[in-house]
Amino acid sequence: MRTKPRLRSLAPFMIFAVTMSAAIAIGMARPGFPQVKPAEDSPQQLEEGNKLFYARCGYCHLAGGTGTIMLGRRLGKDRALLGQRTDLTAAYVIKITRVGLNSMPPHTRIEVPDSELDLIAAYITRPASARTPAPPPPNGATHE
Repeated sequence: MRTKPRLRSLAPFMIFAVTMSAAIAIGMARPGFPQVKPAEDSPQQLEEGNKLFYARCGYCHLAGGTGTIMLGRRLGKDRALLGQRTDLTAAYVIKITRVGLNSMPPHTRIEVPDSELDLIAAYITRPASARTPAPPPPNGATHE
């Protein structure tokens, strides 16, 4: 007996997945959506989030990683590196990490505990002032 390809049966699922991905992205960007501030933005917590990002997410989301390549293809090279993006919210980062999106698999609380994910999300969504160190003062003067 010959079997028929099952691609047609996957079409409704694929449409649902794409629709839900868009709904999540749009819904979380709405002003009325509760924004989660997962961790304090202290320098120590941002540094810990940076270390966790490299340890837990860097394999895919640093330069040359699969996640970076895929995001570059979908969104453009300027939005491919997560650590340089400014358009993400902590709630979005947490949600996508837990449920997955496109080729990114979901990550359980065993793989990335909530406490670590909160720090990673705080690092990725850190304010612009925390993204680069302040330039040194001219002629060795100190900041007041």
